[in-house]
Amino acid sequence: MSENRLRNDSDILQDRVARLEVLLKISRMMNATSDQETLIRNIAAEVSSYVGADRCSIFFYDRVSDQLYTHLATGLSAGQQIRISSSTGIAGYVFQAGKELNVHDVSKEPRFTGEVDQKTGYRTRSLLTFPLTNRQGRPIGVFQFVNKQGRPGYFTEDDKAFQAELVEQISDLLELVLRKDELAQRNAILEEQMKELSAFEYLIGDRTAVNLLFRANRKIHYWGGIVVLVFLVLMAVTSLGMVHFEPMRKTMLGLHIGTGFGLGARYYLYTDAVSALTLAVSSTGLLLYLYPPLNRWMKAQKQRMMAKRVKTDR
Repeated sequence: MSENRLRNDSDILQDRVARLEVLLKISRMMNATSDQETLIRNIAAEVSSYVGADRCSIFFYDRVSDQLYTHLATGLSAGQQIRISSSTGIAGYVFQAGKELNVHDVSKEPRFTGEVDQKTGYRTRSLLTFPLTNRQGRPIGVFQFVNKQGRPGYFTEDDKAFQAELVEQISDLLELVLRKDELAQRNAILEEQMKELSAFEYLIGDRTAVNLLFRANRKIHYWGGIVVLVFLVLMAVTSLGMVHFEPMRKTMLGLHIGTGFGLGARYYLYTDAVSALTLAVSSTGLLLYLYPPLNRWMKAQKQRMMAKRVKTDR
Protein backbone atom coordinates (compact mmCIF):
# COMPACT_ATOMS: atom_id res chain seq x y z
CA MET A 1 0.00 0.00 0.00
CA SER A 2 2.87 2.35 0.82
CA GLU A 3 4.42 1.59 -2.59
CA ASN A 4 1.12 2.44 -4.32
CA ARG A 5 0.88 5.64 -2.34
CA LEU A 6 4.41 6.60 -3.27
CA ARG A 7 3.67 5.80 -6.92
CA ASN A 8 0.52 7.91 -6.80
CA ASP A 9 2.34 10.78 -5.11
CA SER A 10 5.06 10.57 -7.75
CA ASP A 11 2.47 10.68 -10.56
CA ILE A 12 0.78 13.67 -8.98
CA LEU A 13 4.11 15.44 -8.63
CA GLN A 14 5.01 14.70 -12.25
CA ASP A 15 1.63 16.00 -13.43
CA ARG A 16 2.10 19.13 -11.36
CA VAL A 17 5.59 19.72 -12.79
CA ALA A 18 4.31 19.20 -16.34
CA ARG A 19 1.49 21.66 -15.70
CA LEU A 20 3.87 24.27 -14.32
CA GLU A 21 6.16 23.80 -17.31
CA VAL A 22 3.28 24.51 -19.70
CA LEU A 23 2.21 27.58 -17.72
CA LEU A 24 5.83 28.78 -17.67
CA LYS A 25 6.08 28.27 -21.42
CA ILE A 26 2.90 30.30 -21.91
CA SER A 27 4.35 33.04 -19.71
CA ARG A 28 7.46 33.15 -21.89
CA MET A 29 5.28 33.28 -25.02
CA MET A 30 3.40 36.26 -23.58
CA ASN A 31 6.65 38.09 -22.92
CA ALA A 32 8.10 37.24 -26.31
CA THR A 33 5.47 38.80 -28.57
CA SER A 34 3.12 41.79 -28.57
CA ASP A 35 0.94 40.41 -31.36
CA GLN A 36 -2.15 39.48 -29.36
CA GLU A 37 -3.89 37.48 -32.07
CA THR A 38 -0.84 35.34 -32.80
CA LEU A 39 -0.29 34.89 -29.08
CA ILE A 40 -3.86 33.72 -28.48
CA ARG A 41 -3.63 31.17 -31.30
CA ASN A 42 -0.28 29.86 -30.04
CA ILE A 43 -1.59 29.54 -26.50
CA ALA A 44 -4.69 27.70 -27.74
CA ALA A 45 -2.52 25.24 -29.69
CA GLU A 46 -0.20 24.68 -26.72
CA VAL A 47 -2.91 24.08 -24.11
CA SER A 48 -5.00 21.91 -26.46
CA SER A 49 -2.01 19.67 -26.97
CA TYR A 50 -1.31 19.51 -23.24
CA VAL A 51 -4.83 18.57 -22.10
CA GLY A 52 -5.48 16.41 -25.17
CA ALA A 53 -8.36 18.53 -26.47
CA ASP A 54 -9.28 18.17 -30.13
CA ARG A 55 -10.40 21.79 -30.24
CA CYS A 56 -10.26 24.95 -28.16
CA SER A 57 -12.69 27.88 -28.28
CA ILE A 58 -12.83 31.33 -26.73
CA PHE A 59 -16.26 32.94 -26.73
CA PHE A 60 -16.53 36.66 -25.96
CA TYR A 61 -19.69 38.48 -24.95
CA ASP A 62 -21.13 41.07 -27.35
CA ARG A 63 -23.10 43.55 -25.23
CA VAL A 64 -24.77 45.15 -28.25
CA SER A 65 -26.39 41.96 -29.55
CA ASP A 66 -26.44 40.05 -26.22
CA GLN A 67 -24.62 37.17 -27.90
CA LEU A 68 -21.54 35.05 -27.39
CA TYR A 69 -19.26 34.92 -30.42
CA THR A 70 -16.12 32.93 -31.21
CA HIS A 71 -13.08 35.16 -31.13
CA LEU A 72 -11.02 32.01 -31.45
CA ALA A 73 -12.17 28.52 -32.40
CA THR A 74 -9.61 26.04 -33.67
CA GLY A 75 -10.99 24.07 -36.59
CA LEU A 76 -13.02 26.91 -38.09
CA SER A 77 -12.06 28.32 -41.45
CA ALA A 78 -10.49 31.78 -41.68
CA GLY A 79 -13.06 34.51 -41.16
CA GLN A 80 -15.74 32.11 -39.91
CA GLN A 81 -17.43 33.14 -36.69
CA ILE A 82 -20.09 31.42 -34.61
CA ARG A 83 -22.65 33.48 -32.69
CA ILE A 84 -25.12 32.12 -30.15
CA SER A 85 -27.43 33.65 -27.57
CA SER A 86 -25.71 34.47 -24.28
CA SER A 87 -28.16 32.15 -22.47
CA THR A 88 -28.11 29.23 -24.94
CA GLY A 89 -26.37 25.90 -24.52
CA ILE A 90 -23.51 25.00 -22.24
CA ALA A 91 -21.49 28.10 -23.12
CA GLY A 92 -24.49 30.28 -22.31
CA TYR A 93 -25.11 28.45 -19.04
CA VAL A 94 -21.49 28.82 -17.90
CA PHE A 95 -21.49 32.50 -18.91
CA GLN A 96 -24.72 33.22 -17.01
CA ALA A 97 -23.97 31.06 -13.97
CA GLY A 98 -20.31 32.09 -13.69
CA LYS A 99 -19.08 28.60 -12.82
CA GLU A 100 -17.23 25.93 -14.78
CA LEU A 101 -18.94 22.87 -16.20
CA ASN A 102 -17.27 19.56 -17.10
CA VAL A 103 -19.51 17.46 -19.37
CA HIS A 104 -18.28 13.91 -19.91
CA ASP A 105 -20.95 13.03 -22.48
CA VAL A 106 -22.97 15.79 -24.14
CA SER A 107 -25.65 13.31 -25.23
CA LYS A 108 -26.61 13.00 -21.58
CA GLU A 109 -26.50 16.74 -20.88
CA PRO A 110 -29.89 18.47 -21.33
CA ARG A 111 -28.25 21.91 -21.56
CA PHE A 112 -26.36 20.89 -24.69
CA THR A 113 -28.28 22.13 -27.75
CA GLY A 114 -25.94 21.10 -30.58
CA GLU A 115 -26.44 24.52 -32.19
CA VAL A 116 -22.73 25.05 -32.84
CA ASP A 117 -22.37 21.52 -34.22
CA GLN A 118 -25.19 22.21 -36.68
CA LYS A 119 -23.43 25.34 -37.90
CA THR A 120 -19.98 23.75 -38.21
CA GLY A 121 -20.71 20.11 -39.04
CA TYR A 122 -18.50 19.09 -36.13
CA ARG A 123 -19.55 16.47 -33.57
CA THR A 124 -19.01 17.33 -29.91
CA ARG A 125 -18.70 14.52 -27.39
CA SER A 126 -17.16 16.07 -24.27
CA LEU A 127 -16.71 19.65 -23.04
CA LEU A 128 -14.84 21.51 -20.36
CA THR A 129 -16.07 25.10 -20.12
CA PHE A 130 -14.77 27.84 -17.83
CA PRO A 131 -16.20 31.37 -17.32
CA LEU A 132 -14.09 34.44 -18.14
CA THR A 133 -14.31 37.62 -16.09
CA ASN A 134 -12.46 40.93 -16.07
CA ARG A 135 -10.74 42.54 -13.10
CA GLN A 136 -14.04 44.04 -11.93
CA GLY A 137 -15.63 40.59 -11.88
CA ARG A 138 -17.87 41.29 -14.88
CA PRO A 139 -18.39 38.23 -17.11
CA ILE A 140 -16.79 38.68 -20.52
CA GLY A 141 -17.08 35.22 -22.07
CA VAL A 142 -16.14 31.54 -21.71
CA PHE A 143 -13.10 29.36 -22.42
CA GLN A 144 -13.85 25.89 -23.77
CA PHE A 145 -11.97 22.65 -24.38
CA VAL A 146 -13.75 20.30 -26.79
CA ASN A 147 -13.48 16.50 -27.15
CA LYS A 148 -10.89 14.86 -24.95
CA GLN A 149 -8.57 12.65 -27.00
CA GLY A 150 -7.45 9.28 -25.64
CA ARG A 151 -8.34 7.88 -22.27
CA PRO A 152 -10.54 8.34 -20.33
CA GLY A 153 -12.44 10.04 -23.21
CA TYR A 154 -13.52 13.01 -21.08
CA PHE A 155 -11.81 15.87 -19.27
CA THR A 156 -10.52 15.15 -15.79
CA GLU A 157 -10.30 17.10 -12.58
CA ASP A 158 -6.63 17.76 -13.38
CA ASP A 159 -7.71 19.27 -16.71
CA LYS A 160 -10.20 21.47 -14.88
CA ALA A 161 -7.54 22.61 -12.39
CA PHE A 162 -5.17 23.40 -15.27
CA GLN A 163 -7.86 25.38 -17.11
CA ALA A 164 -8.56 27.44 -13.99
CA GLU A 165 -4.86 28.29 -13.59
CA LEU A 166 -4.55 29.05 -17.30
CA VAL A 167 -7.52 31.43 -17.32
CA GLU A 168 -6.16 33.23 -14.29
CA GLN A 169 -2.79 33.63 -16.02
CA ILE A 170 -4.12 34.96 -19.33
CA SER A 171 -7.22 36.84 -18.05
CA ASP A 172 -5.60 40.26 -18.57
CA LEU A 173 -4.60 39.30 -22.10
CA LEU A 174 -8.12 38.11 -22.89
CA GLU A 175 -9.62 41.33 -21.56
CA LEU A 176 -7.29 43.36 -23.77
CA VAL A 177 -8.32 41.30 -26.80
CA LEU A 178 -11.99 41.79 -25.94
CA ARG A 179 -11.51 45.54 -25.59
CA LYS A 180 -9.86 45.56 -28.99
CA ASP A 181 -12.87 43.72 -30.43
CA GLU A 182 -15.30 46.10 -28.75
CA LEU A 183 -13.37 49.11 -30.01
CA ALA A 184 -13.43 47.77 -33.57
CA GLN A 185 -17.16 47.09 -33.30
CA ARG A 186 -17.84 50.55 -31.83
CA ASN A 187 -15.84 52.19 -34.61
CA ALA A 188 -17.82 50.25 -37.22
CA ILE A 189 -21.11 51.35 -35.63
CA LEU A 190 -19.95 54.96 -35.41
CA GLU A 191 -18.81 54.89 -39.03
CA GLU A 192 -22.23 53.61 -40.11
CA GLN A 193 -23.96 56.27 -38.00
CA MET A 194 -21.75 58.94 -39.52
CA LYS A 195 -22.79 57.77 -42.98
CA GLU A 196 -26.45 58.05 -41.98
CA LEU A 197 -25.87 61.48 -40.46
CA SER A 198 -24.05 62.60 -43.58
CA ALA A 199 -26.97 61.45 -45.68
CA PHE A 200 -29.39 63.45 -43.54
CA GLU A 201 -27.09 66.45 -43.57
CA TYR A 202 -27.09 66.24 -47.35
CA LEU A 203 -30.87 66.24 -47.29
CA ILE A 204 -31.59 69.00 -44.80
CA GLY A 205 -28.57 71.32 -45.07
CA ASP A 206 -28.80 74.81 -46.57
CA ARG A 207 -27.38 73.77 -49.94
CA THR A 208 -28.59 70.20 -50.12
CA ALA A 209 -30.79 68.18 -52.44
CA VAL A 210 -34.11 68.71 -50.66
CA ASN A 211 -33.63 72.42 -50.09
CA LEU A 212 -32.38 73.02 -53.63
CA LEU A 213 -35.40 71.10 -54.93
CA PHE A 214 -37.66 73.13 -52.66
CA ARG A 215 -36.22 76.41 -53.96
CA ALA A 216 -36.61 75.24 -57.55
CA ASN A 217 -40.15 74.08 -56.78
CA ARG A 218 -40.99 77.48 -55.28
CA LYS A 219 -39.77 79.25 -58.44
CA ILE A 220 -41.70 76.85 -60.66
CA HIS A 221 -44.81 77.45 -58.57
CA TYR A 222 -44.39 81.21 -58.75
CA TRP A 223 -43.72 81.55 -62.48
CA GLY A 224 -46.05 78.72 -63.41
CA GLY A 225 -48.78 80.44 -61.44
CA ILE A 226 -48.27 83.65 -63.42
CA VAL A 227 -48.46 81.75 -66.72
CA VAL A 228 -51.60 79.92 -65.63
CA LEU A 229 -53.23 83.19 -64.58
CA VAL A 230 -52.49 84.68 -68.01
CA PHE A 231 -53.91 81.63 -69.74
CA LEU A 232 -56.97 81.61 -67.48
CA VAL A 233 -57.62 85.25 -68.30
CA LEU A 234 -57.31 84.47 -72.01
CA MET A 235 -59.60 81.47 -71.59
CA ALA A 236 -62.18 83.63 -69.86
CA VAL A 237 -61.97 86.30 -72.57
CA THR A 238 -62.26 83.79 -75.43
CA SER A 239 -65.12 82.00 -73.69
CA LEU A 240 -67.01 85.26 -73.22
CA GLY A 241 -66.30 86.15 -76.87
CA MET A 242 -67.76 82.86 -78.08
CA VAL A 243 -70.88 83.22 -75.98
CA HIS A 244 -71.68 86.93 -76.30
CA PHE A 245 -70.05 88.26 -79.50
CA GLU A 246 -71.15 86.68 -82.74
CA PRO A 247 -68.40 88.26 -84.91
CA MET A 248 -65.67 86.90 -82.59
CA ARG A 249 -67.17 83.43 -82.14
CA LYS A 250 -65.30 81.74 -84.96
CA THR A 251 -61.96 83.29 -84.02
CA MET A 252 -62.39 82.42 -80.32
CA LEU A 253 -63.47 78.89 -81.16
CA GLY A 254 -60.39 78.50 -83.33
CA LEU A 255 -58.21 79.41 -80.36
CA HIS A 256 -59.97 76.86 -78.18
CA ILE A 257 -59.87 73.93 -80.58
CA GLY A 258 -56.37 74.60 -81.99
CA THR A 259 -57.04 75.80 -85.53
CA GLY A 260 -56.23 79.32 -84.48
CA PHE A 261 -52.62 78.22 -83.72
CA GLY A 262 -52.20 76.63 -87.15
CA LEU A 263 -52.22 73.14 -85.61
CA GLY A 264 -55.32 71.87 -87.32
CA ALA A 265 -58.50 70.80 -85.62
CA ARG A 266 -57.02 69.51 -82.36
CA TYR A 267 -60.02 69.95 -80.18
CA TYR A 268 -59.63 71.66 -76.82
CA LEU A 269 -55.86 72.04 -77.18
CA TYR A 270 -55.95 75.34 -75.39
CA THR A 271 -58.16 74.00 -72.62
CA ASP A 272 -55.93 70.94 -72.16
CA ALA A 273 -52.83 73.11 -71.95
CA VAL A 274 -54.39 75.29 -69.28
CA SER A 275 -55.56 72.22 -67.36
CA ALA A 276 -52.08 70.66 -67.45
CA LEU A 277 -50.45 73.90 -66.28
CA THR A 278 -53.02 74.27 -63.52
CA LEU A 279 -52.32 70.70 -62.35
CA ALA A 280 -48.57 71.35 -62.34
CA VAL A 281 -48.94 74.55 -60.32
CA SER A 282 -51.31 72.84 -57.88
CA SER A 283 -48.79 69.99 -57.41
CA THR A 284 -45.91 72.39 -56.72
CA GLY A 285 -48.15 74.22 -54.27
CA LEU A 286 -48.85 70.95 -52.46
CA LEU A 287 -45.10 70.37 -52.15
CA LEU A 288 -44.75 73.80 -50.56
CA TYR A 289 -47.11 72.66 -47.81
CA LEU A 290 -45.47 69.26 -47.41
CA TYR A 291 -41.89 70.52 -47.12
CA PRO A 292 -42.06 72.10 -43.61
CA PRO A 293 -43.34 68.94 -41.82
CA LEU A 294 -40.94 66.80 -43.87
CA ASN A 295 -38.04 69.03 -42.87
CA ARG A 296 -39.07 68.89 -39.19
CA TRP A 297 -39.28 65.09 -39.36
CA MET A 298 -35.81 64.81 -40.89
CA LYS A 299 -34.34 67.10 -38.23
CA ALA A 300 -35.98 64.98 -35.53
CA GLN A 301 -34.42 61.88 -37.10
CA LYS A 302 -31.06 63.59 -37.05
CA GLN A 303 -31.45 64.38 -33.34
CA ARG A 304 -32.28 60.71 -32.64
CA MET A 305 -29.18 59.63 -34.52
CA MET A 306 -27.05 62.09 -32.58
CA ALA A 307 -28.48 60.80 -29.29
CA LYS A 308 -27.82 57.22 -30.39
CA ARG A 309 -24.26 58.13 -31.28
CA VAL A 310 -23.68 59.68 -27.85
CA LYS A 311 -25.05 56.48 -26.26
CA THR A 312 -22.69 54.38 -28.36
CA ASP A 313 -19.72 56.54 -27.36
CA ARG A 314 -20.47 55.84 -23.72
